[in-house]
Amino acid sequence: MSTSTSTVERKPVSLVLGVELARVLSGVAVLGLLLAVVGFSLHRYNVSGTALNFAGPPFAFLMFVLVVLAVVACFAIQAATRTLTLDDTGARDRLFGFGAAAAVATALLAIKLFNSDLTIAAWFAVGWLVITLVSLVLMSTKAANVWLEGRAPIHNVLRWVRGNMIAFIGLLVMLFLYIPNIVVAAMSFNIEHGKKTTYQWYEFGTSNWTHLCAPSQLCGSVVTSLWIGAVATVIATLIGTLAAFALMRHQFSGRGTTNTVLMLPMATPDIVLGTSLLAFFIALRMGGHLGHVTIIIAHVTFCLSYVVMTVKARLAGMDSTLQQAAMDLYADEKTTFWKVTFPLVFPGILSAALLAFSLSFDDYIITNLNAGTVSTFPIFVWGAALRGLPMQVNVIGTLMFLLAILFVATGEILSRRRNRASL
Repeated sequence: MSTSTSTVERKPVSLVLGVELARVLSGVAVLGLLLAVVGFSLHRYNVSGTALNFAGPPFAFLMFVLVVLAVVACFAIQAATRTLTLDDTGARDRLFGFGAAAAVATALLAIKLFNSDLTIAAWFAVGWLVITLVSLVLMSTKAANVWLEGRAPIHNVLRWVRGNMIAFIGLLVMLFLYIPNIVVAAMSFNIEHGKKTTYQWYEFGTSNWTHLCAPSQLCGSVVTSLWIGAVATVIATLIGTLAAFALMRHQFSGRGTTNTVLMLPMATPDIVLGTSLLAFFIALRMGGHLGHVTIIIAHVTFCLSYVVMTVKARLAGMDSTLQQAAMDLYADEKTTFWKVTFPLVFPGILSAALLAFSLSFDDYIITNLNAGTVSTFPIFVWGAALRGLPMQVNVIGTLMFLLAILFVATGEILSRRRNRASL
């Protein structure tokens, strides 16, 4: 007991003060975040009139952010405890990283608050920032580094950054690519003041989510695009998959020409392909009957190339010895296809179908030339933008983006589970 007491007494005062200060800040953060969760929940379910104060999606997102921050603060408390009780350099470095991130976030928050009318909250943020910086300085003194037999935490953080530089660059590139999606998601909570053609922010609100179908013909155009995309995807995927198998597995006269013809829509500009299809329909005396059927035919035409290319790439990467092994074990061609070939090529078929659906749902030029009086979602957006784009369009875009992320994430999780189960 005396040995432990003397060890604690020999521990540098600066290290103890810095870590204890960080632990107190983290504890206050956990308490404050939990109180915020309770407060926002009470505010939401305190019904004013006939509607809740928060819509479901933004409320759920806010609760998720607050809970994540509380969990991070709990990890900071754990790191502080390990630093004091176990003299753990790694725990001190993690605590230093949490503190650095908190300092940056608090600085940005203080700048934002000073630009608003919340002066008291801004000065509170400045005080929190100063205490956080004091804690980081105390943990990085020479005595603290000698005690833990390590370099200053900032050196370890920089070394970790250098080792993960490629990952950071990749994340920055992904962030740059997803900036438009982030803007669309933010604008879905924008309450516009009058119909204007400028795309600018007015004020925050959730009425766009709760009154999604308020703009005339918006939901109808979305439903039209969804079912046209589904039908075109099914047809293009079936024909494209069969064509890919024929081109990869069989030798026949005109194989090269067929492959070239199938790839032409990918290299043809949309305006050329759209006008060519329109001329084709007029030649067939369908010019006065443009509508759903002509749109589906046009979408199948340009989606087919992408399906064939995607499935061909999957077939080219398959190991043919697996099918030969199945047939050596007395499996007939039908059993070999459904038990071996199809499961191996299915990821490629699924990817092709998703690509075809996204292209069909997104297309405007070809659709507009062959739609007649039918209004799909891209046609509605183009027409509405000329008069003043309704903010509900951003809600549709955000929902489609979130559904795509959910679908891909679910597929990735299931794939990893299957891989772990096969080991």
